[in-house]
Order: sequence, then C-alpha cells, then structure tokens
Amino acid sequence: MAHFAQSPSFILHQVTCQFATGDILFGPLNLSLDASVCALVGRNGSGKTRLLRLLAGVDEPASGHIERFGTHVYVAQQQDISADTTLAELLGYDAIFAARTRIDSGHYEPDDLDTLDGYWDLAERLSQAFIAAKLPPFDPSKRAAELSGGERIRALLCSAFTADADYLLLDEPTNHLDRQGRVWFYEQLSRYQGGVLVASHDRELLAQVPRILELSALGLRSYGGNYADYRTQRDAEQLAARAALEHAATERKRTRARMHKEHDDSLRRSAKTLRTVDSLNIASFERVKYKGAAKERIGSWKKQHSDQNHALNAAVNQARERVEEDNAVMFTLPGSEIPEGKQVLVLEELVLPHVPVPPINWRMDGPMRVALRGPNGCGKSTLLKVMLGETAPVTGTCKVSVRCAYLDQHLSRLDLSQSVMTHLSLGNTPLEEGALRTRLAQLQLGAEKVTLPLAELSGGERLKAALACVLWREAATQLLLLDEPTNHLDLASVQAIEAALADYPGALLVVSHDEAFLAGLKLTHELVWEESGWRCESF
Repeated sequence: MAHFAQSPSFILHQVTCQFATGDILFGPLNLSLDASVCALVGRNGSGKTRLLRLLAGVDEPASGHIERFGTHVYVAQQQDISADTTLAELLGYDAIFAARTRIDSGHYEPDDLDTLDGYWDLAERLSQAFIAAKLPPFDPSKRAAELSGGERIRALLCSAFTADADYLLLDEPTNHLDRQGRVWFYEQLSRYQGGVLVASHDRELLAQVPRILELSALGLRSYGGNYADYRTQRDAEQLAARAALEHAATERKRTRARMHKEHDDSLRRSAKTLRTVDSLNIASFERVKYKGAAKERIGSWKKQHSDQNHALNAAVNQARERVEEDNAVMFTLPGSEIPEGKQVLVLEELVLPHVPVPPINWRMDGPMRVALRGPNGCGKSTLLKVMLGETAPVTGTCKVSVRCAYLDQHLSRLDLSQSVMTHLSLGNTPLEEGALRTRLAQLQLGAEKVTLPLAELSGGERLKAALACVLWREAATQLLLLDEPTNHLDLASVQAIEAALADYPGALLVVSHDEAFLAGLKLTHELVWEESGWRCESF
C-alpha cells in the first residue's frame, strides 16, 4: 500500500456545509488529516455524516474545497438495499464479478480485462476476510437481504479492510455489531496500516483511539488522546470558558455602574455650568460658546460610553460563544401499565425462517422486561417481526395479547420524504401540536427540524423521529419491541432514553449489543439464543 508518511491525506480549506434552505450546518472548516486513526464525535445533527460524505467526495461543499491524497474507502452507516440486491452490489463490486463471470465463461468483453486489473484475487481475499469475521461463506450472488444488519456491516467492513486503501472513512461502524463482531472490528482497526476517520458514539471504541475530533457549533476541534482524555480536556475547556463568561459579565456590570455614575456627574456639572453662564455678565456670543462647550462635553461622554458599552457586549458575546449550552435530552414515554401476571405474548413450537434451532416455547407476562440476546444472524430481528405479524414462522404460533409498538433498527417504516410532524399526524397522535413540538424539542428536534423531510435529518435525528412516531400514537403502548434503539444516537441521547426506559411501567423486549445501556434498563429476564435452542433466564 502506498502511504504518505507524515503527509496529509485530506486538507480542508474554508469548507462550509449548508442546508437546502441556505442555513449553515457547519463551517468554515480548516483541517488537515494525516494517516492515523482518529474518531469523530458530536451531537446528533452536528454534521458528522455530512463531513464524512464531503471527505469521500459523495457530496460537494457549499464553499471552500478539499484536497485529497491517495485512495480512500467510505462505509456509510445506512445502506439502501432492495430484496434483489446481491452481496457483490452491496460491496460495490458487481461490475468486477460480472466481468470475472464473463471471462470464466469465455464470453468476455474487451474492457473486462482492464476492469479486473488488480482484482483477480478479489474473491479469494473476501472469502478469507469473511472467514476471519465469522461470516457465512462469501458468495457474490447471495442476496444481501439474507444477511442480518450486523452481518451486512461486517461484510462492508471486510471489503473496506481488504481494499488496500490509504484511508478509511467509517460512519458508526459498530452499529448492529454483536460482541464478537465488535471485538473483530477493534482488532482489525488496531492492525490497519492506513489512516482512519471513524464517526462513532461507541464508548469502548472511543477508549482505544489516539485522537478525537469534535464537531459542534463552535467548529471542529482536535483533542489528543482517547475518550477519557477528551472528556478531561473538554471539561477543563468548558470550566475555563464559563469562568471567562462570568468574568466578562461581572466586568460589564462594574463598568456600566461606573459609566452611569460618570454620566450623572457629567450632567450635574453641565447643568451647573449652564446656570453659572446664565448668571454671568458677558456678551451673548460668549454665553452661547460656553453653553455649546458644556453640551459638547455631554455628547462626548455619551459617545465614549456607547463605545465602551459596545466593547463590553462584544466581550461577553465572545466569551458566551465558547460556552456550550448543556441542552438536556428528554424522552417522554407512555405510561401504560400492565397488571402483574397478565399474559403479554405466547410462543408455541415456533420455528423461525433461516434459523436452524429447535422450536421456541415461551410465555411473557407483564410487566416483564426482557433482553433478547444472541449473535448477528441468529434471528433476533426476525423474532420481533414474527411477534408483530409481519413475518410468518415456518411452523408454530405466536399470540400477542396487548398493544405493542415496534422500533425497526433500519427505520424501514418511515417515509423519508415526509416530516416527523406528518408521520405523527398520520398516526392519529392524541397530543396537540404545541405539546408535540415541545416533546420533539426535548429530543433536540427543534422547530427548524420537525417540518423537514426525514431524508434531510441525520441518522440519530431520524431514530428520534421514529421513536416519537412509535411512542406518541393514538393507542397507548403496553409492550415495547425495540431493535437496537441506541444505534445512531449520541451519548447524551443514549443516557436519556436509558433513563426513560428504566421507568417505563409496561412490558419491554429489547435487542441491543450495548451492554452499558442494557445494564441501566432494570431488566427482569433475558431470552438467549444458543445452538441448542432459545433459553430464558431471570435476573
């Protein structure tokens, strides 16, 4: 691999990103990225995905330009696939494998040899990578939809790590990955010889990187060290910024008090001068001159004080810009209780498609709080869809006895051309518009976001919108089915939904590979996949 030692891989010159409305998302940014591992963090909607897309050349900046050196590979956090999308198409190698098929059959086209230049061993490299990643055998014609979300991510990462690129741009790569997949990814990342910029809220991943970039309203700031070092530096910065703001505000108050006294004293002196001049036996033109001088002094003081006040306000505003408001994220969940022992769902002799394990026999009673555990591809998402009636089991029955709501990890139920307000109205939400807007604002979805098409929101903002649509419907929910609810969320939002779910009075069935998140949910049981079958245990 041709690397550029101590040389930048990307240079950003006054790069600005803006919405279609003309509003600035971020910028202007000036940045140099070298061939090292670096994490990109920031609140949902700050523009992390947009920045990665700009670096990858997928999007163009509104202003400024980017210099790129060497080769790069971009792995997006969400992939648009259809039922017919093949694994080769998912990985972006469909043209290469089509050319290889034609050559092997003896009916190749003139350009096929050029297409395969450097890719003759691609199938072998991917096969080896799939084995190491504990994926099913590599088959370019295999339908991507047959893989779980985690398996598709691993396949894309296998492709990235074997591409021999100088730089990787990875957007939330550990979303959907099970424990085994995350360990594999961390190992691959530690061994990679090129540069990496990875946008992530994975605390375990952030603990391993040597540098962190934070994207916020204040711009793009670099912090040396891992997440703990970043938090220490950032907290120190904010402490200093708040102290500077307090000092500037105190100085403004003190100076204004002094100026007010000077102003009053000046008015008294001028009034006294005017009275004295009126009592003097002097010519009228001299009296006018003295009175004019007294009034001019007042005007001079007013201008001086105005200039001082402007400078004081500017100092306070400048100090305030360095202080980040701690806007708390709040999730409001429906308060729909389930009586103790009430039947929630029953699975009898249930066999899932594509999952070769013995039938499931299990009963869930309210208000049980259950973690659904197992590796990628074991059928966790499929089981949730069977419970919803969206997927038919091979054999057996599933009976759900209460109202339930489902959060799809791929957000496939959302029409991305519509806004969250439109979705909520179509769901016959009982909440008035004012209450809806307040709750959405608590999710960091302000007035400027709630009427935009969902396609224009970040991944984390879309997930919050999906949660709103799931939770604030006409009928109160008694069973929440949540499939990777923390994917795409920033750390503050993860902690907020964790706190809200901990107090949810209904039944809960959640799929997540975030152990820290699960630990905070006050779970009562876990339903665990094993090769010998599904096993339920209480805590």
